[in-house]
Amino acid sequence: MTSSGHATIYVASRLVADAETVLSPGAVAVENGVILAAGSPADVERESPARFDRVDLPGLAILPGLVNAHTHLSIPRLADRDKPPAPSTLPFVEWILRVIEWKRNAPPGEFANNVGIASREAVTGGTTSVGEIAGPDVGAYASLPLRARIFVEGIGFHPEVAGTVLAAVEDAVARIEGFSRPGGRVSPGISPHTLYTVGPALLQGLGNLGARLGLPVALHLAESAAEMEFLASGEGEVSTRIYPAVGKDVSFFRGVGAPVPAYLREAGILREGLILVHNVHLSRREIDDLRAGGAAFVLCPRSNTAHRNGSPDVTFFVDAGIPFALGTDSLGSVDSLSMWDEMREAAGHYIGDLSGEELSRSLFRAATENGARALGLPSGRLTSGAPADFVAIDDPSRGNGGWEFSRLVDRVKEKDVRLTVIDGETEHEHP
Repeated sequence: MTSSGHATIYVASRLVADAETVLSPGAVAVENGVILAAGSPADVERESPARFDRVDLPGLAILPGLVNAHTHLSIPRLADRDKPPAPSTLPFVEWILRVIEWKRNAPPGEFANNVGIASREAVTGGTTSVGEIAGPDVGAYASLPLRARIFVEGIGFHPEVAGTVLAAVEDAVARIEGFSRPGGRVSPGISPHTLYTVGPALLQGLGNLGARLGLPVALHLAESAAEMEFLASGEGEVSTRIYPAVGKDVSFFRGVGAPVPAYLREAGILREGLILVHNVHLSRREIDDLRAGGAAFVLCPRSNTAHRNGSPDVTFFVDAGIPFALGTDSLGSVDSLSMWDEMREAAGHYIGDLSGEELSRSLFRAATENGARALGLPSGRLTSGAPADFVAIDDPSRGNGGWEFSRLVDRVKEKDVRLTVIDGETEHEHP
């Protein structure tokens, strides 16, 4: 293999352009970071100038790069005393307290270092795009190799802090826009952290800011039982343990006083461009209501399992045909940023009647084009005019006749990723 050039045709034993389009063999022509053509080798070569270089990838399948629609690259595997760093399986509230402690004690340079390590791990595993919840140092994303929507996080439950937090979020958005050249890989978004850490005034303000700037808004929602208890009544471990740990008193709060969809609608935040992450403790009626309001959904089943939060209703999302994306959350919760592992975990939560092949096709769509669409990114499919974000993997169906998405979901691991190309540039190559 060779590194990608500005004008290159990649020819592989198989091309999976999207969840519906598979060609054997297949090819992709790339010029200046954009896909010029994707299809059969003969068709692609016919549409490409003779000066294009050629890279042959026998035995490999070219796929759209995977989209990790929810991650925290700045949160590392955390080390307990006298133990090596590892993902945590602490119950949710214990985990939140652990993260608070880590953030308080982390030296400033650690956030950028963590982003660098995590992004390289993601690229090596075949991920080309992420929805990232920004850490404290937004400058850490200036040279990010991934295509990314960087959501600037706002936190503040008490109404008197809303104005200060809003100003800080808008300033951080401007900083990201400052180092995101036109057509570049990184673009900003806004994230009210959660409904139990963002009060009504700030929630409405951040939603209005997103609408004014034309940016998507990401919200952690219905992740834990503790969250839902607090939203219902103001009671439970959120008020008795999490807020005291940060020196805050929320004894005045008695719950949101409405179902979640109605509360979001009243705040003016339930509209196109809202991305809801986790969605474990929502009823099917609430999911339908949120979808009707324009929300997109990201599921993170491995993280939910790790912190004993329960499982998102993968079966309902799949069987009802509700578009959803997948995310890993952070290395502090899961043992890898592997979207292959996330697809397998989601498959394990499905108890409906779809065949393994159709389920796997749905999960592949969730890990590619659905994620890109939710984040407002142009990646996720290999088609003319799209950014050249793709991977080449050892073909899991090689020697077994035709292509099967079920083999992809069941078998592919990070080690099978031979080439990762983002924006037409080779970011990972493993002969």
